[in-house]
Amino acid sequence: MSAPEEIAKQCWQRGSKAINSEDFDYATEMFYKAAVLVPDNLLYRESLRGAEFRKFGENKKGAGMMARPKLMAMRSKIGRARSKKEWDEIDKIAEEALKLNPWDASFNAAAGEACKERGYYHVAIYLYRIATGPHGEPDNIKLLKEFGYLLEENDQFKEAASIWAKVQKLDPNDTEARQRSTAASFQQTIKAGGYDDAEGTRDVMTDKQISDRLGLKDKRKSEADAPGQDPETDLKHQIRKDPENVELYTKLGYLYDSKEKFEEAREAYGKALELSGGDRNIHEMIEDIELKEMSKELEKYKAAAQANPEDEKAQKRVSKYARKLLDREIEVFAERTQRYPQNKRLKYELARRYRKLQRWSDAIPLYQQAGTDPRLELESFFSLGKCFLQDNKPQLALKQFEKIVKKVTFEDKPEIFKEIHYLLGRLYQQAKDKQKSEDHYGEVLAVDYDYRDVRARLQGLEDAS
Repeated sequence: MSAPEEIAKQCWQRGSKAINSEDFDYATEMFYKAAVLVPDNLLYRESLRGAEFRKFGENKKGAGMMARPKLMAMRSKIGRARSKKEWDEIDKIAEEALKLNPWDASFNAAAGEACKERGYYHVAIYLYRIATGPHGEPDNIKLLKEFGYLLEENDQFKEAASIWAKVQKLDPNDTEARQRSTAASFQQTIKAGGYDDAEGTRDVMTDKQISDRLGLKDKRKSEADAPGQDPETDLKHQIRKDPENVELYTKLGYLYDSKEKFEEAREAYGKALELSGGDRNIHEMIEDIELKEMSKELEKYKAAAQANPEDEKAQKRVSKYARKLLDREIEVFAERTQRYPQNKRLKYELARRYRKLQRWSDAIPLYQQAGTDPRLELESFFSLGKCFLQDNKPQLALKQFEKIVKKVTFEDKPEIFKEIHYLLGRLYQQAKDKQKSEDHYGEVLAVDYDYRDVRARLQGLEDAS
């Protein structure tokens, strides 16, 4: 346990004793110190907020009018810190403000945002729940949307669906909320059914499960056109009753998509797009179908080429179509990174595709931005280092590799572990740092004795000494 963690633990223990003796002021201070020292500890945040609630007798307004000038000053401080992306500072300021009003939605959301940006997602979700809860600002569409995105990023699809449904109720014209609510419900069913590891939902889903996912009845009837016969028939039956309902066409598109009936899916989405007046979210669904169709077509070309390895035309067809798909993916992802600037995964995927084309100047800044997401840090900075290496900037590559090498374990990332130590060995070998080069080559040999030419390189270092 580190020194800050040990101190935080002691503070929390003191705070817990103070709670038992109903000394809520002291408990608040102790829990605050613990939360600041170890900001990713959910228990410390829960304890802190609980002490603050009790300190104000659950009055739902905190210190009231007397605290307003201080809170206004703190909002200004957070604004300045946010412009500089000083997330640690934002968190501290927000928690100071919450000592005066622990129900304040904007400060809970600010602390939640700061936690999200540093990768403390479980804490961020807790704080946004308070911000959008019944005693925060439950009708604040901006905060609800931020919470919805956060939940989606962390695969909390059931709660995300309810949040987006709430946004839709508050603003019936918000087409994004409607589409995200449907999509989140779809993803929740896949997650609950354990479908993520299957090659496609069609491989594991029964008609009943698809019906459940789409919110349709499972009851069977003998009539050929009766509701409940099967999901597709149910949806078509509902569409005949309500032909202007965009959501029904979207659900039908999802159903066809899950069965890889891409032509039918595109037709259903196309009708939804027409009825919606050009909703951008539905347009993206059509783009996704297009990319899936192209990927499937490429697999056919690859299979044909593998079956006839001497057929030069087949080989050229694979190469030409792969480039066509790559260009289209870049076009789609580039547009979406502009639309969703906070989505680091999109930036990572776009960077990967630029790197395939050796467009280093395009890939590098995207990898740098994606790497600020802790979930993408290792892969992003590793790829960033390789971009610098391929762009003949060895010192920059070395800096990126050294930044993450201690975080890479063979158990979690075996291929990255071997390659990063191998590349560091080569870089230090070029820099005439024999000891460091041997150390990194040794790390590779310890787990894979036949990896590339590492034995020959290590022998060359020994012969040169």
